[in-house]
Amino acid sequence: MKKNVLLFLGLFVVSFSSCDTNDDDFYNTEYVRVNGLVTIETQASYAVGDKITVNCVVDRLVNELGQSTPLDIRKTTNNAPSLTFSYVLEKQNGSEWVPVSVPANQMEVSSGQLQNLGFYLATAPYDTVQDAYVFRAGLPLLSSGTYRLSYGYNSEETDVIELRSNSASDAITLLIYTTSNALNNSGFYTFTVN
Repeated sequence: MKKNVLLFLGLFVVSFSSCDTNDDDFYNTEYVRVNGLVTIETQASYAVGDKITVNCVVDRLVNELGQSTPLDIRKTTNNAPSLTFSYVLEKQNGSEWVPVSVPANQMEVSSGQLQNLGFYLATAPYDTVQDAYVFRAGLPLLSSGTYRLSYGYNSEETDVIELRSNSASDAITLLIYTTSNALNNSGFYTFTVN
């Protein structure tokens, strides 16, 4: 009996000591860096009624920083149907920045999907014709004032955007760190609407 208890205890300790507590290994996440995949369609000046438009095009084959062979996103993620990222549009009110909430019926989405969740969740589905993940949407600027747009609502990063593949649970989730044009050192695109 004592021998069985020791054997059971030994198997119990070995099974729990081999558990992986690293979330990235558990969720099978891989990280890559590819710059310039998201752009803000900037204008020289903005007026009430104009739109601030965010555009994202991620080719299936991307040139990862520091690598000589292109990365095939579709193959790596087992054909993930889309990529997602988040951003926030805020308007200055005195010394505070207040999130701008635009109803879905006023969003101008020409590619992909955009959800207002207190921040904007952008989804770039894979387009077989373009052989790329594509998103493009504009938010109307309904009043004058100072605005700013930033990425990474769900991130600590200010200088990069996190594009996450919506992979199946048994496939690799790809987290692509990328950059966007027009951001200042604090990670904001600040502009005035007249």
